[in-house]
Amino acid sequence: MKRSCIFIFFLFCALPVHSISSFKASYDLYGKTDLGNIRLGSAEYELIVANNSYVFTSNAKTDKLWSAIYNYMISETSIGLIEDNNLISDYYKIVENQGDSFSDSYEINIYPNERYATLNNEILNSNDSKNSISKLSDSELIIKAIGTGNYSKIEFKGSDAHNPDIPSYDKDLANRDELIELITKSLKEINFNEIVDALSIYLHISRDIQKYPNRNTFVYQIVDKKGLNQREFFIEGLENIKINNEEVETTRISCPKLRLIFNISKNHNFMPVHIRKKNGGASYKLTLTNYH
Repeated sequence: MKRSCIFIFFLFCALPVHSISSFKASYDLYGKTDLGNIRLGSAEYELIVANNSYVFTSNAKTDKLWSAIYNYMISETSIGLIEDNNLISDYYKIVENQGDSFSDSYEINIYPNERYATLNNEILNSNDSKNSISKLSDSELIIKAIGTGNYSKIEFKGSDAHNPDIPSYDKDLANRDELIELITKSLKEINFNEIVDALSIYLHISRDIQKYPNRNTFVYQIVDKKGLNQREFFIEGLENIKINNEEVETTRISCPKLRLIFNISKNHNFMPVHIRKKNGGASYKLTLTNYH
């Protein structure tokens, strides 16, 4: 934590840059109950950008009125560098409580030059080992091959192998063993400058969807307490939702592995205006109320 405190000190003593912009956003926090989705509390997101660096925080909690029914609190901090418009995660911390049933707290430090990350000062291992990759289904292996830049190496078999109307992930692989070797090699060459955490992912999506507007899938290496895992985010299309009783055109994005769906808006610098997340048996959503 010492190096992160020094990092913050230098950040606040500098001028802002323009790759991403500082902002504050307020949200209503809704929880799913037997009575439906009820407003249970509020959340605040704040991004401070300065001197080619950023500090991104989120805090959400239920109101005292509802705490006996649904007592929830989460606080996150993500710190990183901005180099040539690239976001480089450096530090992440989360504290989360769901009443008496669940509590979680950990810190992650990322060392890009040394090519490793630590969880509470213990070195984290990637879950993308050859053994774990070999357990993937053909469709999962195809998605991972695409995400690691090995799409041209994929070979299909069967009657649908050359059928353009059948999605590639629904076809049977002809070179499964070869792909496992190629993917394993590619993952050993991961650029640790491109690792993201559970909070900074929103900054990466905001940047990348503007940089690559025609893509419908974005793949990131996300680090958390379970290790380093590749996650796919899918652009599901446009969706109009109500924000403060006004229709806002948004882009809907999902990550099934993280049980996460969120909507970003061009009018809000491509930051989330609506977030839906499931944690264990609980589910919540955030709806924007103020952005500046």
